[in-house]
Amino acid sequence: MMRLIPLPDRDGRPGNARLWINPGHITSVAPIVTRGGDETGAVFTLAVDLKLEGLPTQRAWLATCHTANETDQKWQQFLDLVAGPDLA
Repeated sequence: MMRLIPLPDRDGRPGNARLWINPGHITSVAPIVTRGGDETGAVFTLAVDLKLEGLPTQRAWLATCHTANETDQKWQQFLDLVAGPDLA
């Protein structure tokens, strides 16, 4: 049975998906973290460079966080989602 996982929509409501992908078609993923700031302090943007079979690499936003630890947690959540219940 095919399993689909969501890639979040940065501009949508929380929980909205921009795209659903079959994790079985992923050939590579790499976290991309950029650090910026605003009036409240540090802001980390977590994105993923995602390569799917037969498609060029694309970058997808995953989360905006306020600490490096939160960024690490969001990345691990994404990896757990990709791995699925059989590998988690």
